[in-house]
Amino acid sequence: MELLNGFIDIFSFTTLFLIGGGVFVGIIFGAIPGLSAFTALALFLPITFGMQPINGISFLIAIYVGGLSGGLISAILLGIPGTPSSIATCFDGYPMTKRGEGGKALGIAILFSFLGGIFGAIILTFLGPVIAGFALKFGPYEYFAVILFALTTVSGLSSGNIVKGLISCLFGISLSFVGIDTLSSYTRYTFGIDNLAAGFNLIPLLIGVFAVSQIIEESTVKSKGLEQPIVTPTKGFGISFKEVLGQMKNFISASIIGLVIGILPGIGGNASNLMAYTYCKKRSKTPEKFGTGFIDGLIASETANNATIGGALIILLTLGIPGDNATSMILAGFQIHGLTPGPLLFETNGELLYALFAAFIFANVCMLILEKLGLPVFTKILKVPTAFLLPIVIAFCYVGAFSANNRVFDITVMVAFGIVGFIMKYFKFPLAPLVVGFILSPLLEENIRRSLMRTEGSFMPIMKSPIAALFLLAALMMVVLSIKSELKAKE
Repeated sequence: MELLNGFIDIFSFTTLFLIGGGVFVGIIFGAIPGLSAFTALALFLPITFGMQPINGISFLIAIYVGGLSGGLISAILLGIPGTPSSIATCFDGYPMTKRGEGGKALGIAILFSFLGGIFGAIILTFLGPVIAGFALKFGPYEYFAVILFALTTVSGLSSGNIVKGLISCLFGISLSFVGIDTLSSYTRYTFGIDNLAAGFNLIPLLIGVFAVSQIIEESTVKSKGLEQPIVTPTKGFGISFKEVLGQMKNFISASIIGLVIGILPGIGGNASNLMAYTYCKKRSKTPEKFGTGFIDGLIASETANNATIGGALIILLTLGIPGDNATSMILAGFQIHGLTPGPLLFETNGELLYALFAAFIFANVCMLILEKLGLPVFTKILKVPTAFLLPIVIAFCYVGAFSANNRVFDITVMVAFGIVGFIMKYFKFPLAPLVVGFILSPLLEENIRRSLMRTEGSFMPIMKSPIAALFLLAALMMVVLSIKSELKAKE
């Protein structure tokens, strides 16, 4: 009954307009490399001050939904992830574009982004408080084990060479050590450069490794005289109902991975799309097709990406814990209106929460409609000559890198990592493990150090935690299976 009342509450012109507008804003920010849902939320948070709580918070949730989904546009069309959550979308989306199937790739990604978001919304509505209660059992031991599992899993994205995957991951981890240590406040590996005291920022690093390296590569390809891909028009979403049913195993697996990772604070969509992609690749009967323009990989990435939103909102709305930077902005939106999300809010203002659940569902519908209507516009980007397109993209990259901290130094970082990314691609080192290692390393270090402080330096109590032991065993199995598959491929 409360859910029905929630839907009724959002069906006013003002609320629906704000939800649609929020999704549109989010898509634009998500599609531009370097900008993100967090950037959009930070910019638009102040204007929610004068709104009614249901309108203001619904608007913020809509921006979040649009921002995470919008990254697929540049990932598929340009091979440049608009956000960290769309890194894995590049792996198969961009090869499809180069084959002339950009419209089909966009349609499939949009559809499964929507389905992943709806899956997260359903779980949020009916099982949110139960799942959030289980997540409370995770302490430093469990977080360390989960993050280690994530790192070993993503290192398997190295296309037949786990050694290169692990080296790339370790390189990313080493980069995260630069700057002030959060636990001891000591400055590490800055070599006397004051600008490195805060460490490398994720946004310029991400833009450099993926966008600038891609631009350098595209520039060299263009010099060889390659033509722009011909985009063939597609009907509907470029996938039949029968094919959708055939993807249900991948969809369910990726949805669950995205949901679970979203619930765990600090990890979020940055890792869930890569973990879902890796899992679906490992269990596929044709793993060699992944990375060549295979729709299974595209579906895994985008499904997990948007299912993560449901998980992040579960932990925020039921326990008041922000799972990532974006949900911290939504939490600020609650505080602006004098509300504190958590178990008590269900009792004191349950109708508002169910209205927000309804707003989340409607935001996913708006995302589907707006991106579907935008398909003809998106595909026309490919008709722009490379000589005109690349300068525009690099200009957005400069803006995105600078806007991270308003520092010119971050532009230098972006260019430097662009060269690093190009060299790594030339020697066939995977880029994804580097970025994920950089993202997750601070959490890994913080939780292992806290664990060892509790146990006075002993690893045995960590192993006695059932959840931690399970994930550590899974991490070991992932390494063994990756080595086994490589040896089998060489026979």
